[in-house]
Amino acid sequence: MSQPNDGVEDEFYKFKSFRVPKYQIKFEKAAKLSDIQGYVWYSPAALYLWGRFTETNLAEIISRTNIKIFWYKFDKPIFDHFGPEWNHLLWAASVEDWPKVVDAVLETVQFDIPLEILYQYALQEFSIIDPLSVDKARVVLATTPEVPIQAFAVLSNKGQTAFNTKAKAVRGKRPSMSTFKPQPVHQKAAKLLFAGENLTQDGAFQRYKSIMGRLADASYSVDANDKHQEFIRRHGS
Repeated sequence: MSQPNDGVEDEFYKFKSFRVPKYQIKFEKAAKLSDIQGYVWYSPAALYLWGRFTETNLAEIISRTNIKIFWYKFDKPIFDHFGPEWNHLLWAASVEDWPKVVDAVLETVQFDIPLEILYQYALQEFSIIDPLSVDKARVVLATTPEVPIQAFAVLSNKGQTAFNTKAKAVRGKRPSMSTFKPQPVHQKAAKLLFAGENLTQDGAFQRYKSIMGRLADASYSVDANDKHQEFIRRHGS
């Protein structure tokens, strides 16, 4: 089986005017992704397309965590509705780096102050038809294996953009993201956050962190009270 290596930096790989170095994986004789040991495969497409995430955010994460970003662009499309580049693309992280990637992305919050929108991110896991196997065979067969991947979803006070992992997968149909109603906690937090005066990007995160802390405490208090009342109802005072 092929083993992970440092990859080859692709000088022509570019999504933004500001580019963070990324490393193209070389498959050599691998016939499917599971032949490549030591990587976690994921799609960051939603972060860039709908989550206000930029290469500047990625650069900050890399400088802080010292991780490497790997990638491969497959011949056949993997997803629908991501555009001509992202439809064919998966990123990868070493197994050792993956927890750092997840923590860094999930701890990131973006703010569009003029439009009063906040963005947070969530992680999803699901299986897809192995894109390397499809490239090798040039067609999806009944015997084409599946492979688990990860993907980042976008949560905001205006709505959520995520893969519908509860829907029954149709073999051969490329997955695409759906939109869902926003979570009440994000709506409440945004209302409190943007009601404040003189809000700046520098101060937004600390204010948001404080608001989320208060909402979490309130939620815990309500939940604890509900459980207490249920205990009394069942067992008496």
